[in-house]
Amino acid sequence: MKNRLRANVARLGLSFGLLATIVLAGCSADDTPAPPTSPEDMGLLEIEVPAPDFTLPLLGGGQLTLSDLQGRPVMLNFWYLDCPPCRAEMPYLDAAGAAYQGTAHVVVLNIGDRETSVSQYFGDANLHMEVPLDFDGRVAAEYSIGFTPTTFLIDSEGIARFVKVGPFANYGEVVAAIEFTLMKEAE
Repeated sequence: MKNRLRANVARLGLSFGLLATIVLAGCSADDTPAPPTSPEDMGLLEIEVPAPDFTLPLLGGGQLTLSDLQGRPVMLNFWYLDCPPCRAEMPYLDAAGAAYQGTAHVVVLNIGDRETSVSQYFGDANLHMEVPLDFDGRVAAEYSIGFTPTTFLIDSEGIARFVKVGPFANYGEVVAAIEFTLMKEAE
């Protein structure tokens, strides 16, 4: 299952990389990206579906049940260790977890890696996000994950409002995604 999942991710990653190259070819080195003013500006696709509930073990012990987090929005990010874009955005996600503590949950759901490997990756860091472990990829399959990273933004009632396939470019995009979710909820 893990090898098949990684093969599919690699195949989709190649397609995504080709698309990104084509899109970026039209940009000059002098282009400065404007701050996102809409969800579409940063690749957020608006959806409205109940987020599938799950219970998974957490890195370091305990467990996380998604429905227990209702009452605050959840940024649910799917990733795995052999995904360079996943690792690149991890500091932004953790910083958002610290900034939105008490307002929103940041959950980085690892797909298929051993707990010891994930633990080594984070080392002694004091994390501000939850790290559930989807050892067999069951939850990733429920969410139809075909590319990592993929991030769902779930409102306080458990409804997935946005999905982003691909990494966040910077901390500002992570914050904007959470803010778009908070604004959507206020509508």
